[in-house]
Amino acid sequence: MIFYIKLKKLKNLNKRFSSSFTLLELVIVIILIGILAAVLPILVPNNNLQIAADNLIKNIYFTQSLALKDDKYQPFPLDNSKKEGNRSKYWFKQWWQIRFSTFKDSSNKTHYWYEIFSDVPSNSKSKNFDAQANLPTTDWEISIAKNPLNNKLMIGHCGASQYPPCDKTDTKLDLTKTYGIKYVKFINFYYRSPRLVFDNYGNIFLKEGKDGDSGDINPLDTQNRMLLTKIAKIRLCLDENCKDLSKNKCIQLNITPTGFIYKSECN
Repeated sequence: MIFYIKLKKLKNLNKRFSSSFTLLELVIVIILIGILAAVLPILVPNNNLQIAADNLIKNIYFTQSLALKDDKYQPFPLDNSKKEGNRSKYWFKQWWQIRFSTFKDSSNKTHYWYEIFSDVPSNSKSKNFDAQANLPTTDWEISIAKNPLNNKLMIGHCGASQYPPCDKTDTKLDLTKTYGIKYVKFINFYYRSPRLVFDNYGNIFLKEGKDGDSGDINPLDTQNRMLLTKIAKIRLCLDENCKDLSKNKCIQLNITPTGFIYKSECN
């Protein structure tokens, strides 16, 4: 009986101090939520941009690590075959690189994608040496890097002529399909075929050789093999032509000549 009386008093006490929201309070809360919803996208960069940038930085470092541990230098051919002669003479054309490209899908939408690969020699001097910025025509299984986590080929385009089947490629390297990137702007790159080529010392080149030579320039010829000497910038944009440089529409990757990479706003 005593317990029942105390419980009844407690309920009455709760009723005295409990109250519901008034209409004015509800309106104020709704207004505050609306303001936060409008301001947060401006203050916080687009998540897809951050993920795309982080993944690209990781893959650039991965490309560099492949070059550092995979020394292609071979001063003498192992036999008298033309293939071994090419491997020895053009060993520097087998350095690992990350290259950026575009393609248009069936709806005429431009896709920005990239790949990580190292050319392989053949009986022809230039057939498998990325001549004139073309893909290796054969042996893509051994020329393109594989993602160590899922064993997928690290190339963002698939299915078309000379490209791997789509079930074997890593879709994360298609910046448009995976992250909604509509434009990629390159600053201080070689524009015809934007790429970063790494030698086994960690040096970064912007192309394989001068125009018209199929990339056969000696790696020590710095006048014709464009060594990265200033910060190269990659802008990932969610609008066409990178006109909107706000932080929720654009993010910039900065690659230094030493190989250090950092993110910044597009400015």
